[in-house]
Amino acid sequence: MKKAIWISDLTHTAQGIGANGFPLGASYIYAYAKKIFRNEFDFKLFKFPAHLEEDLRSTSPTIFSFSNYSWNLELGYKFATLAKQRNPNVITVFGGPNFPTDKNEKIEFLKKKPAIDFYIELEGELGFVDLVEKLSENNFNAEQLKKNAKQIVNTCYIYEDQLIAGKVERIKDINIIPSPYLTGALDRNFELPLIPMIETTRGCPFTCTFCADGLSIKSKINRYEFNRTRDELQYIAKKINKIDELIVTDLNFGMYKQDLETAKEIAKIQKDYKYPISVDAPAGKNMPKRIINIASIMKGWSMGGVIQSSDPDVLKAIRRSNISVSAYKELIDYGNTQKSNRTYTEIILGLPNDTKEKHFKSLRLGVEKNVNNLRMHQAMLLTGTEMASKEDREKYGLMTKFRTLPGNVGNYNILDKEHPVAEVEEIVVGNNTLSMDDYIECRIMNLIIKTFYNNNIFNEIHAMQRALGISSFDCLLYIKEHEEIYTDRIKEIIKSFVAETKEDLFDSREKANEYVLEPGVINKYINGELGTNELFLHSALLFNEFEDITDLIFKSVKEIIKQKGIFTQEIDNYLSDLKRFTLMRKNISLNGKTKTSNNTNSIIHGEFKYDFESIHKSDYFLDPNSISKLKAPIKLKFFHTDKQKKHITNQQKLYSNHALGLGRMLQQTNLNLIFRTFEKN
Repeated sequence: MKKAIWISDLTHTAQGIGANGFPLGASYIYAYAKKIFRNEFDFKLFKFPAHLEEDLRSTSPTIFSFSNYSWNLELGYKFATLAKQRNPNVITVFGGPNFPTDKNEKIEFLKKKPAIDFYIELEGELGFVDLVEKLSENNFNAEQLKKNAKQIVNTCYIYEDQLIAGKVERIKDINIIPSPYLTGALDRNFELPLIPMIETTRGCPFTCTFCADGLSIKSKINRYEFNRTRDELQYIAKKINKIDELIVTDLNFGMYKQDLETAKEIAKIQKDYKYPISVDAPAGKNMPKRIINIASIMKGWSMGGVIQSSDPDVLKAIRRSNISVSAYKELIDYGNTQKSNRTYTEIILGLPNDTKEKHFKSLRLGVEKNVNNLRMHQAMLLTGTEMASKEDREKYGLMTKFRTLPGNVGNYNILDKEHPVAEVEEIVVGNNTLSMDDYIECRIMNLIIKTFYNNNIFNEIHAMQRALGISSFDCLLYIKEHEEIYTDRIKEIIKSFVAETKEDLFDSREKANEYVLEPGVINKYINGELGTNELFLHSALLFNEFEDITDLIFKSVKEIIKQKGIFTQEIDNYLSDLKRFTLMRKNISLNGKTKTSNNTNSIIHGEFKYDFESIHKSDYFLDPNSISKLKAPIKLKFFHTDKQKKHITNQQKLYSNHALGLGRMLQQTNLNLIFRTFEKN
């Protein structure tokens, strides 16, 4: 009977799917190991814990391996621990970026996780194959292998309190790894509510201290042959089932000339298969002209100019440089001309040397350069990164707290018993230049931007402000600072957001884990009473109060214009019509709790004094003082096309299975494809 080798890239599922991409990294190890060992072993690949538990119930694998990311370490470790308790001869292997680089920290990590026999660092393919070969030489006796102190490529382990570590080696030609798509290794995943992922390059030339890919050993870029990438994209397009998204995992897509060929192939399958509608591929920062070229080729790309911060002192502290402001503006301006594409940037709060003023300045830059989606993150101290080192913690006075990772907690039935499992992350809530109070103020501003600015949610009114020479950021700041104009419901949501930002934070990983795993507490996390992604949750709650938030932003815009001394009756008249137009086009229920007036099947009619067909074609960039009312009102009909209905249904199904639900959907989906179409009645 063949020995069984199981490879798992698990996701939490108790609150919905925590990580909803295909298990791409694990599938490379699976495909490479199968190539080397042919039919010598019985290989299996797992994503969902329920599927893994079903097989584990009846048998034990010889080698039980798990990917290790911040979102699945404890889940994999629970399976490993229980498997070893039942059968001590099971050999457990972990690998992934969520692992220290310092020798003493590696020893501490492995001592705290004694059920891990071997840990594979960096690229896993070479290490995993070398480990299996050496285990085979020792009759799959892990203790005997350890006793001989055998060095294994990219692998470390502890024997008699000593760390035994093999040489670190990257694959020179990644084309030796068979495609997990073309070999059928990932076929099962097309039947699940998961997003296909594709990798065309490995490595990152940059050294950002907050990122696990900033290590110098990962700086060389290796690329798969184009024919393989082309065949994989064709394979995915033919197999896809009611999923509209594609993820390209390259860290700097668009920086290299070969990326143009990938973009052309994506455009080809978009034409032939109407897939993907949305492409998520992190854009590189050093080739804005090439990125613009790529954006002109393929549709649905969220093209970005990621900055993390606009402040020179912050950037110096994290070893990062940004593209010039002029190149940044050129990139964003072009992206905004592509109707099917979106532009975005990423800004991290709480980095070394950050302050409230610096964070607000970074947000202002994004808004005033007309980026239509600001992805605002809390700084996390990821294991194995330079920023998580003792030196950086002390140098910048990083104040951190521990909390459960939103969407990654649950009770799991494993070997006929229910086991609580939670992932814990370390976030930065202040530093020697950012107080906790200022941190909270920044988070409130993040919520305001996500609700009232991101994803073209109110682009009509922001475009008008720009035409009048008014910064949209000033309007957003006005909303934040004037709680007296909030409705009771909005006040309630903001208050809840602040409370959840402050609560469920602990001084150590152990305290956080101990609290969440209490029987009476974990169900509150699973049910969403505790431990949510407060930014996603509360932006979704505010979106569900669309009439209230529409009223609030229109009031705020009026006040800002009055403060500038340029408010006129013409502006007042236009805003009155524009508000009704916005509500008819955009007041849509996406959470399944539909009203007859705002579901996707509803048809809405309205009369307007301004020619919104022409105004729409001008992207709403106009001075209301320069246009006249129509002689006769225009009658418009608002509705969803069949294509829109299909896309909305697919997105709702995908994100109803995601742990972060509507909040995640609002970020990942191009809302221009969701808002109602309109035409003359």
